[in-house]
Amino acid sequence: MKIAKLYKKLTLANFINWFAMRFYRVAQIVTGYMIIIAINLNPRREIFQKNLDSLKINRVFFFRKVTLPYLSFLEGCKNLKAQIIFHKEGEVIELTLPKVINKGFKVNEAYACEAKLPDIYLAVISDAQIFVGTDLIIADKTILYDQINKDFFNRYPVKSPLIANVSKDNISIKWPLKSTKIKQGIHLPKDHAKNYFHWMIENLPRLSLVSELDKNIPLLVDGDLPAQFYDALAMLNQDNREIIKLSNNTLYKVQKLYYPSQLSIFHDSYDNPFYGKDAVYSPKAISYVRDAILKKIASPSSSTRRRKLYISRKNSDYRQLINSEEIEDALVARGFEIIFPEHLSFFAQVQLFSEAELIVGQSGAGMASFIFAPKDCEILMMMSDASQSNLHIFGALADSIGLSLKYILGKHINIKKSYINHSDFYVDVSILIKYLEDSNR
Repeated sequence: MKIAKLYKKLTLANFINWFAMRFYRVAQIVTGYMIIIAINLNPRREIFQKNLDSLKINRVFFFRKVTLPYLSFLEGCKNLKAQIIFHKEGEVIELTLPKVINKGFKVNEAYACEAKLPDIYLAVISDAQIFVGTDLIIADKTILYDQINKDFFNRYPVKSPLIANVSKDNISIKWPLKSTKIKQGIHLPKDHAKNYFHWMIENLPRLSLVSELDKNIPLLVDGDLPAQFYDALAMLNQDNREIIKLSNNTLYKVQKLYYPSQLSIFHDSYDNPFYGKDAVYSPKAISYVRDAILKKIASPSSSTRRRKLYISRKNSDYRQLINSEEIEDALVARGFEIIFPEHLSFFAQVQLFSEAELIVGQSGAGMASFIFAPKDCEILMMMSDASQSNLHIFGALADSIGLSLKYILGKHINIKKSYINHSDFYVDVSILIKYLEDSNR
């Protein structure tokens, strides 16, 4: 009787739409569980995981929420009495004032400061639990994680989709219902692994710490990265270790996990930057990647034309250069090539940057490959003048390997709520032209 009365309050069209949507959602969930069963029966069929991902189901149906205490990685290793193969105190380095070519712009003196690099260590953790897309691991019901600092845990945004929420003492994570076992492996999953900058500058240098390990120990990496990322990994995989690509929505139980520490620090910060903490790069780590990759690339001969490159961010959906066409016209007229790194193989990117005499571009991951440029190459970085912007992000990176980088700052507009340093911006083309003319470019 109640059902009949309810139906009378609905139009036939409304009821059909209501029923169809619920039927569709239930069908999606049932289909998802069926594919998960197929994955468990044959985990090597990558198409099964692709089919599951294509459903775009609300992942709450494949996770349960778990809350655990957390520690910094090194502190956690010591508390758990994990084996630490070696441990070196992090060095203190000097950060210098960034160079800005805008007339009258005064760089904050606080940029010139000391910064401590992370401690360097290689830890071995028994019965560890790891996930795709995050540095976070679990051992003995304790989370080990360096992306959150207990002293200012709410300063840096948490971007790992695995993390539900954070307090000063605990982290709640979305625990995958699906799990699989791995005997041993070297940990390389990473927060922001799909970002080229984080992959190249933070993650790949960790390989420099594992050269003395048994060559039969495989590398464990995120399994859904762009092809260029795996090409870069292959060039640095000098021991030809097996590479195991991890799947989404899966808990991996690793019997013996080797964890090479982070060598550089780059925290996302949407507040006024901590100049000595938010972007700190190890010169040895960056040089390791640079030197190892350039050895695989033919060195430009004396007759090779030195290139002038403009690195475009037109395909990005944020932090856009509003007058990019005006900038491009000015640069093309002066012999620049317009480059879209995301469309190039990793080898092609390195080759281009290694032949450059001048690189102009916007702040963004595509500029990370300037680490492969010749030491006499000049780099001009365009960035918004938002006060939350941190000029050490690229300035300190260039300094770490002895490259010359200068900034041209543009007026920020189209302000994003809470993310002013990701706002679009406008660069005065006359400043750019004057710089190129004064430097005879």
